[in-house]
Amino acid sequence: MTEGSHLLLDIRQERDAIFLTLDDGEVLELAASSVPEDLPEIGGSISFPLLAALRLAAERKKVARRILSILGRRMVPVARTRKKMIDEDFSEAAVDAVLEQMRQQGLYSDHVYAAAFCRDCLATRAVGRRYLESKLWSKQVPGDIAREVVAQNLDEETEVQLAHRAARQKWKRFAGRADRKAEEKVARYLVGRGFPVGLAWKAVRFNKPDPEDSDDMGEVF
Repeated sequence: MTEGSHLLLDIRQERDAIFLTLDDGEVLELAASSVPEDLPEIGGSISFPLLAALRLAAERKKVARRILSILGRRMVPVARTRKKMIDEDFSEAAVDAVLEQMRQQGLYSDHVYAAAFCRDCLATRAVGRRYLESKLWSKQVPGDIAREVVAQNLDEETEVQLAHRAARQKWKRFAGRADRKAEEKVARYLVGRGFPVGLAWKAVRFNKPDPEDSDDMGEVF
């Protein structure tokens, strides 16, 4: 046995996991797909380079299990997940390898997270594209991905409908006031919700309450 090498004492399989026991008592759990072709038979010697690769594969298995545990509770930004894994003392090599594999498999990526965020947000809020893009950027989703996913989840026609809905909701808060100052407040609100200025003003004026109905309007909080 060469210096720095170890003997492989046992190989055990449980479902999709392979457990390797070394002569120093170390047990490595690997995904079945991660077992190298040059793994020696029981009693064979494992060189230091192969041992390093096996340890990295075992670490990737732990990282994948941890990430899936986190995602099982709620979807979180990829950048936040990566930082959390590294803060938990997993190596960058293992974390990045697992995240890339999940991206390739379509399980978890900036695209997947951004799409879920857009769906959840639009289900409860009347907001525009710029609002969604800004929120995704703040969560460290790359700008090109944020723009692409937002465009896929919020088309122009729907954005117009949401702007009008937001304008109607905001006008209800003004207790019959429909003067220029109220218009400006509603417009600022819509722009703050991510709607383009031009669209915001169109929605403000189109949904402006009729003065004749002002007596029937009550302030809504």
